[in-house]
Amino acid sequence: MEKERRLILTKVRNYLFEHPSSNINMQEISRAVDCRAGDITEWATRPDALIEQILELKSIELAEVLNIEKYAKESAIDSMIISGQEIYEKFELLTPVKYVFIKKIKPELYQNCRRRMFELIEQHLHYNLDKGIKTGEYKADIDVSLVVEKYAARLKTIHSEDYLSTEHFSFANTFSNIFENYVEEVATNENWNYFRKRKLFYEAISFNKPIIEL
Repeated sequence: MEKERRLILTKVRNYLFEHPSSNINMQEISRAVDCRAGDITEWATRPDALIEQILELKSIELAEVLNIEKYAKESAIDSMIISGQEIYEKFELLTPVKYVFIKKIKPELYQNCRRRMFELIEQHLHYNLDKGIKTGEYKADIDVSLVVEKYAARLKTIHSEDYLSTEHFSFANTFSNIFENYVEEVATNENWNYFRKRKLFYEAISFNKPIIEL
């Protein structure tokens, strides 16, 4: 998806998040995000198509982060650190808080996107665990399916509307804790210590990188 469309879709998503309504007016939205109506309707001719495009953008962004091929030359530990940092840097685009409003106006589209998201996450975890066990970074006696099921369930819980609306709830911090719990559980002691050092290194590198805000 081209950069200009991603920019417009993110602005539209932010507007709809702040002004939720089941009656989506394309003219009103185009004025609100400061673009011509034709800039939107050339690839989203109706409100449903616009919502589909917003959700498709989220799926694309996550797929780019979790693309298995990009981690072929990385260790299992470094793959998790790099993907975690990329999710942090793209947090404004990926945070479920900014998409949950779609559940109320287009529940089927929302659930389809959610299902694809967890399929990607589970695929990434399976790949990471298999690789880590093979390289000796992870414990040899791990039940891969059980671990994937456990952490996918935890992630599904924090994506629920009840959690996202909880006062003082920080999705970013909770996600980070789940991420670290996962590595701590599956890694050998030596590689858990390596993870903590490398994570600090990557955090230092990305400290001065702005989180994408549109």
